[in-house]
Amino acid sequence: MRPGRELDTMIAKHIFNHDVIIKRKIPTEVTPAGERPLREYSKEIGAAFDVAKKLNISLIPIEGGSWFALAGKEDGFPSPASFIEYLGAGNFVNAGAAVTESAPLSICLAAMKAVEAKLALEINERENTQEIQQ
Repeated sequence: MRPGRELDTMIAKHIFNHDVIIKRKIPTEVTPAGERPLREYSKEIGAAFDVAKKLNISLIPIEGGSWFALAGKEDGFPSPASFIEYLGAGNFVNAGAAVTESAPLSICLAAMKAVEAKLALEINERENTQEIQQ
C-alpha cells in the first residue's frame, strides 16, 4: 500500500477509532477533542509517531536508507535484551512488521498488519470456542 489518504483513513479508523468524514471535499477526522483535517500519518513523522506510541512500534534504520518498523508486545518490552531476543526468534506472526524507504510509511504498514493479525487471532479464538461448545 502506498502513503496517502486511503492509508491515513484506515489508521484514523482502526488505530485511533476516529470517524473520517468528507467536509468541503476535505477528509476530516472526528476525534473526541473535535474535528480536524485528516492527519497525514503515512507521510508525516510527527503523526506517525503518535501511531508508534499507541501500538508500541519500534523503528530501526537499516542499510540503504530503509526503515524497519515492528509492532511488538501490547505492553512493550521489559528491556532492550528482551527486544533483541524477540527479534532473534523471528516470530512475527502475531505482530506487525514492515520495511520501506519511509519511516512514517513503515510505521503505518506495521500498525495495519498488527491490527489485521489481532483481528485474525480474535476470529480464530471465537471459532475455536464455538467448536468446543458444539
